[in-house]
Amino acid sequence: MPPDIRYMPSKFTTFVGLLSLFTTLIVLVGWIIGLTTMQRVMPGVVTMKANSAICFVLLGGILLLQNERQNLQQIPRILLILVTFIAGTTLLEYHLNFNAGIDELLFTDPESVSLRFPYPGRMAYNTALSLTLLGFGLLGLHIAAIKAVCQYALHAATVLAGVAIMGYVYGVSMLYSFAYVSSMAIHAALLVFLISIAAARFNPHLGVARLFMAQGVGNKMARRHFTTLMLVLLVFGSLRIQSERYHLLPPEIGISMLAISLLLTSLVMIWITANWLNKLDSERSTAELEIRDLNAALKTKVEKTEADYQSLIEHASDAIYLLNLAGDFMQVNNSTCQLTGYSRQQLLELNISALLKIDMLEDHTLQLAGIEPGRSVMVERRFIPKNGNAVDVEMNLKRIVDDRILVIARDITERKRLEYELENSAQKYKLLFESNPVPLLIVGKEDLVVVAANDAAANLYGYAPQEFQQMDIKKMSPGALGEKIVNSNRVFVEDAADFGLIEHLKKDGTRILVNIIAQDITLEGKSARLCSISDVTEKLRAQRQLLATEANLQTILNNTDSAYALLNADLDVVEYNNKDVIFAQNEFNFQPAKGKIFDLMPSEKRVKFLSHTNEVFQGNAIRYELNYTGADARATCYSVRMFPIAGKDAQILGLVLSIINITDRKVAEEDLKDAYHSISTHIGKIREMAWKQSHLIRSPLANLMGLFPMIKEDPSDRLLLGYAETELERMNQILWEMAEGATSSPSDEAYIGDILV
Repeated sequence: MPPDIRYMPSKFTTFVGLLSLFTTLIVLVGWIIGLTTMQRVMPGVVTMKANSAICFVLLGGILLLQNERQNLQQIPRILLILVTFIAGTTLLEYHLNFNAGIDELLFTDPESVSLRFPYPGRMAYNTALSLTLLGFGLLGLHIAAIKAVCQYALHAATVLAGVAIMGYVYGVSMLYSFAYVSSMAIHAALLVFLISIAAARFNPHLGVARLFMAQGVGNKMARRHFTTLMLVLLVFGSLRIQSERYHLLPPEIGISMLAISLLLTSLVMIWITANWLNKLDSERSTAELEIRDLNAALKTKVEKTEADYQSLIEHASDAIYLLNLAGDFMQVNNSTCQLTGYSRQQLLELNISALLKIDMLEDHTLQLAGIEPGRSVMVERRFIPKNGNAVDVEMNLKRIVDDRILVIARDITERKRLEYELENSAQKYKLLFESNPVPLLIVGKEDLVVVAANDAAANLYGYAPQEFQQMDIKKMSPGALGEKIVNSNRVFVEDAADFGLIEHLKKDGTRILVNIIAQDITLEGKSARLCSISDVTEKLRAQRQLLATEANLQTILNNTDSAYALLNADLDVVEYNNKDVIFAQNEFNFQPAKGKIFDLMPSEKRVKFLSHTNEVFQGNAIRYELNYTGADARATCYSVRMFPIAGKDAQILGLVLSIINITDRKVAEEDLKDAYHSISTHIGKIREMAWKQSHLIRSPLANLMGLFPMIKEDPSDRLLLGYAETELERMNQILWEMAEGATSSPSDEAYIGDILV
């Protein structure tokens, strides 16, 4: 569609639609109540048939629905099909001479059948033809292939209606009747005329509508003259016919008056048109003078602007130059010379390919001819300046008038280096984050949603890495801890801060204690918090167990008979137990926490003690005994043990000193030795007694055993009894001698008494 001819919603279209609805609704009411006056609208004219009225109602609604848009919508299309069907069926009835049953389908026509009205209820032939043309023209409104044909169909309907209207104005029935059989009602002709004009406005660039709706001078003249001529011809022609009909003027005078009226009207129209054209010519001449002055002023401004732009280009920090489509330099600024190292004259003799790196040209050819006019193209290339040191250049190419290429180039070598370092740094930090053995989380400060989590964090909480994404951190904090996290997240943490111990929930519901160290960062333009998480659940459990073990060991050490002390490399007492305190106070009058035990040691024992400690500091454990005479002149014996304490690197850090009072044990050992000597003596005597028993006692005992059977035969034999008494006395004597020789103490006597018993 030409830019000066486009469809716009029109008040005229709305008016025609409302007029069609109003007029035909009155007609339909007349058909409903049987009032022919409402069907005729004007007395003495034919009635509008019910089918015609229904079609005009539908067309009026279509105009109202389509007024705001050009393309045909669904509901108007259905209504147009119905209008075309009714009108087309009526045409077929006329041509094929049959009755389709639609003429009196809704209302019965009271008109009797006659030559003038042979088909009751059927619309006039020219009315049916006009409605068919209207329906066809509006149906093809949005079909590009038949738009022009449909537009001329609408014009044909306008001509048919105009002819019918002129027939009514001039009183010539042939113009509004078809073969003098059926007549188009005057209000039907007026509605067809207005609707066809309104419908033609939907395609104002086609057909006759273009002549009257364009904005050219000729189009404006056509609108002025056509309207005036149409009114003049209708009025003067009607007056001429009426004067002839009523014999008001003779024919020759009537024709003369008509000619004079047309001549005067033409003269007035020519005069008005000439004045209008002269006014337009004057306005054009004035506009040309103003344009000439504007061009002169604009030329001055352009020259000044061009000078300013030339100065701006020359002093621009970026390299700016012009190329032809072959890549030859046509114009360069000072920055281009500085970037390339060539002079202006040298560059104007070069092609752009001479500055580009050959390997990049092979991979990415510079297709200047392929750049679309007015479109900018950004590329990166490597320039080889005159000194041979390649530089990275960002080029903005734009095709301007005369097929020239405007190029703005910028040295981005430093930027590329920084981008490379930044990319490497980003990769390193990403690798450090993802492969860090410490669980790490990045949490958005606004929504408390996990932005990123490393594998260590996923393993700690039992989630898959993708499950961590977009998870609310409050889900990991039970109860009131979630609100505590929300409150702490409102505080800005510039440096790393320790948030202490916090209870968290794992995916399986297990509660763990974690220590969080966090710091606020900016990630992709948003505030976030980087959290380092340490699971201290097992550590705290181990600490509690260690404290319990330490308490148990301390209880054991404080209740043992041994004195324990921990000495460092300088022989300072670091740790000790209660027994050590008692020992130090009793033996040395010394508090372990207030000095060195070495300083209070007797001089004769220091050398030996130092030799022992030196051996311990060489990694050996030693044990020895010593006697110490206290202030009460009582000798005490001690057992001393020393163990080295070494670090992970096997360096000796100190020693453990264990001192046990073994005085009582030593006394017991001496008593045991005496008892052993006494037992050995007794064993010798017992052996002697055993010999005597086996040799001296055996003789009297053997005699007694020999006498005993004889005495048993004759108990009254006094001689035998005397022999037995003598042997008993001899045995008793031997036993006393044995007892006196085996012991000389009361215990020996008791021992012998026990033997005798």
